[in-house]
Amino acid sequence: MSYYIVKVDAKTNSIVQQKGPGGQPVGGVPATVQFNKPLTSGDTLQIITSDFVLWNSGGGPGSTNADGVPVTDNGPQWGQLNPGTPDRGGPFPAAANYSFGVGTLVGSLDGGRSFFAAGTRFEMKVLGNGLLPATNPPAIPNLFLFYWDVNSLDNAGAITFSVRVIRANQ
Repeated sequence: MSYYIVKVDAKTNSIVQQKGPGGQPVGGVPATVQFNKPLTSGDTLQIITSDFVLWNSGGGPGSTNADGVPVTDNGPQWGQLNPGTPDRGGPFPAAANYSFGVGTLVGSLDGGRSFFAAGTRFEMKVLGNGLLPATNPPAIPNLFLFYWDVNSLDNAGAITFSVRVIRANQ
């Protein structure tokens, strides 16, 4: 079993990249977990954080947890997701093919060609890398994590996640 701790920043690790003050890029940089040993078929990947740790999109739902759910003094307000789909610009144009709640923690195991909602609690069995063996490695070397949004400039906050890999052959 391997454990990793990763901090995902709502602004820096936003799925979108925009020009900020002075023309400097803001967002579009994944929080990356480099596995000590690549993921292979049969491994289990878990990503976990608290339901009550918040970050902020600066608009829309305001403060949400990593599920993209607004959280008030009464707890998570389930059913109040604010879906968002980024445009095709930026370093991850495939993101325009997906829509998740604004503020959702989103992952990618193929360098940003496809995405999955990880949220506050996520577990999956790795079935393979899903890519053509002739053009890609047979194992998955890293995990990209993003804050899902359509505007990186007004985001604030960060959430720390615990990532655990349970090896199939241990």
